[in-house]
Amino acid sequence: MLGGEFEIDLGIQRDAFQPASDTYYYASGRAALYQILKSMKNRVNKIWFPDWLCHTMVEAAQKAGFEYEFYELSDMFLATVEALDAKSFKDGCLVLLLNYFGLQDLTSTAKAIKEAYPNTIVIEDDVQAYWEFAERENPYADYRFTSLRKALPIPDGGLVYTKHTLPIVTGENTFAPLKFKAGVMKQNRGRDGIKDEDYLSLFKQGDALIPENYESVMSEDSKRLFAGTDLHRAKAQRQSNAKYLTERLAEKGIPPLIEVTEDSVPLFVPVYLENRDEVRRRMFQHEVFCPVHWPLEGMSVKKGKEMAEHELSLIVDQRYTDKDMDLMLSLL
Repeated sequence: MLGGEFEIDLGIQRDAFQPASDTYYYASGRAALYQILKSMKNRVNKIWFPDWLCHTMVEAAQKAGFEYEFYELSDMFLATVEALDAKSFKDGCLVLLLNYFGLQDLTSTAKAIKEAYPNTIVIEDDVQAYWEFAERENPYADYRFTSLRKALPIPDGGLVYTKHTLPIVTGENTFAPLKFKAGVMKQNRGRDGIKDEDYLSLFKQGDALIPENYESVMSEDSKRLFAGTDLHRAKAQRQSNAKYLTERLAEKGIPPLIEVTEDSVPLFVPVYLENRDEVRRRMFQHEVFCPVHWPLEGMSVKKGKEMAEHELSLIVDQRYTDKDMDLMLSLL
């Protein structure tokens, strides 16, 4: 089976957690965005989102009491000053830049926006870009946030890097124990009578509780797992898989939606397929579960609608090898 949420191996090393400076730790990526917005509620109450995003970001803004509007992305999936001008964007407002699949460096984009609108608050969404968040700086972004469970075998954790002060939360994280247990069960699927539906049910229960944990801490289990994770190995394997996959996609005449460079560490390799649903059904039949980014969930967004119909995210994470890439390629 390829895809789905990460397994959790209880045998891996779990070290003492050392928090990074200027970094705040919350339960999830959407909790991180919520806390950023909550901290600015007395200064501004509207945020501009790109027109291709996960609906949970909008839900976090709504919960924080923010109005929102969508700007159109460029052909390179970037924000532009022209797109903001077209929406009558005003200096001093708030704009979110999304790093799609960890394949973009948003420094020049943020710089251009700051030069045009010096008092604008720039938030960089690195939920799909853990290694960009951890290894690159963007001095033009006021806030940068990421989610650990998207890229690593860790059940929860939303990190914010900023020079500004953010709230300290103390609420108990109620979804992390379910995600943790599900990850352990998935690691042991087929043993002791554990069936797929057993851990899938727990993952689903955990997902349902994430919106109730905007004021919750990152769990202690996740802190220890994060401290013991071999980030270098995970990065290297993702890069190796992405290189192997993109080279063979090129032979098939299927380019990635966004260029995959040698130093990229992709969350997935996104492709655009006219027959996406047909391909995805074929993959499901072979237990290859490539996700779509993102279902519309009632949103009316131009680029998001197109991608919801045609985008497929090919799996390249550290659990897999060239053999797994070959399986996906054969199903394309």
